[in-house]
Amino acid sequence: AQRQFMGTLWNTYAFFVLYAEIDKFDPTKYNLKDCKLSVMDKWILSELNSLIKFVDEGLEKYQITETARKIEEFTDVLSNWYVRRCRDRYWGSEMTDDKIAAYATLDHVLITLSKVIAPYVPFVAENIYQNLVRSVDKDAPLSVHFNSFPVADESFIDKELEAQMKKLLDV
Repeated sequence: AQRQFMGTLWNTYAFFVLYAEIDKFDPTKYNLKDCKLSVMDKWILSELNSLIKFVDEGLEKYQITETARKIEEFTDVLSNWYVRRCRDRYWGSEMTDDKIAAYATLDHVLITLSKVIAPYVPFVAENIYQNLVRSVDKDAPLSVHFNSFPVADESFIDKELEAQMKKLLDV
């Protein structure tokens, strides 16, 4: 679990923080829904919202192991598919619309994921939340644990896109 989940999550988070600091990305200046999202952005947001639904429904049924495995799978594709395929978007010298969309998407995913994983890894979730949320919004709840569990945004879910990407991943 440490290597496959925690290390992968932390490396993804560290990647985001490193480049966001270099570019002085201010998440308060951008709204995800106003960004020109790429297909990759739309896919990872769909996967995130599907994950939220799965975990929420699973926790209602006390399916802890199944939901934890799904979180681990999501974190793996976030890091090893989404971030790796989008690295070039963060490396450009100018803040283009594409780069802003990449930052806004990954910021949103990491913040939401911190709320999803809070019952499983409370201290890691808290650390991510404090750095990504409380450092820029002093009016936000004091802790990740004072937030409600995320609700899936159905407008982001695209099962056809998820199925197509799964085929690509399998290849």
